[in-house]
Formats: sequence, structure tokens, C-alpha cells
Amino acid sequence: MNRRSLTVFVLLGMAAILRAQDKAATPKAAKSADQPKVLTFQPVPGAAALDPLSDGPAQIVADFFAALRDGKIDEGYAALTKDSKIAEKPEELKTLKAKTREAIEVFGNISGYDLVESRAVGQRLVRATYTSLGKVFPLRWRFYFYKPESAWRLIDMRVDDKLTGIFDEIEPSKPADEKASDGPQP
Repeated sequence: MNRRSLTVFVLLGMAAILRAQDKAATPKAAKSADQPKVLTFQPVPGAAALDPLSDGPAQIVADFFAALRDGKIDEGYAALTKDSKIAEKPEELKTLKAKTREAIEVFGNISGYDLVESRAVGQRLVRATYTSLGKVFPLRWRFYFYKPESAWRLIDMRVDDKLTGIFDEIEPSKPADEKASDGPQP
């Protein structure tokens, strides 16, 4: 062994001995019985993937509302219903588009939307409820998505102006005597 290697070896050994002595000399903090134990949870890798809306339905809905905002109802529904059974029912889709146009005329142009709630059943079935923000009045939209393989598909959709359902309120019903008549009773 040459002189230089021997010097490096001795210095490394001395440094290790000094570190060991330093650690032994440093008193450890005494644990108090009064201090509560704290658990720290580390994020689970891939936890973002546990949100079923994050990998498709949210973007599909965003594109749909962007098309409605721009007055492109046909294009919005084409993208929304792509690869779904709804697209295979042209008469129903035509009616849905017509009712959407009518709603926009009555409630005002759609300027945006808000996610109200989403509910997943497992990792492949999701219901997402949104409100579209019309100039005059919001609408409630419910989208039901299913992911049979690798892509999400719309399997059902509902739209209405019954906002009490968003607040878990029961819709007011008419009294029995009002239901039976078309007008005021004499």
C-alpha cells in the first residue's frame, strides 16, 4: 500500500470514529408521555387515478359545454355521444338537440358550468351532476358514464330545471284538488 492510500484510509477511519462519538454524545430528546403521537400518511402513488372523473368524463363534459357556449350544439352532442348507444338513436338525439336549443332560448346562452357532485360506483361507472350557467337561469345536467374497456362512454343523460334536487329538497307537489282541475274552482 502506498503512502497516499494509507493516509486516505486513516483519515476516513478517524472521520468515522468522530461521527460515532458525536452521535453518542448528543442527547436524544426525551419523549414526554404528555405529547400525542403523530401519524404521517404518505400519498399513495397513483392516487389521482382513483378519481374516475379525472381520466375522461370531466374532459368530455368540458368539451360539451364549450361547444354549447359557442352555439355548436350538433358538434357538442356528436362528441358527447361518440361510441355510445345514444348516438345510435338519431330521432332521440334530434329531440335532445332541439330541446337544448329551446332551453338556451328560454334560459339564456350558456356561459359556463359548475360541477355539483360526482358519484362513482366502482371504477367503471360514474354519475356526474353539473349546472350550466345560463344568462337567465341555470340547468341541471346529469351525465352517466361507463368504462367497459379503456374509454369512457356516455350511457345516459338527463337535463332539467329542477334545482331543488341539487339541494336534496323534495319537489313540491300540487294538492289533490288542484291536480283534478285545469283552472280555478268556482
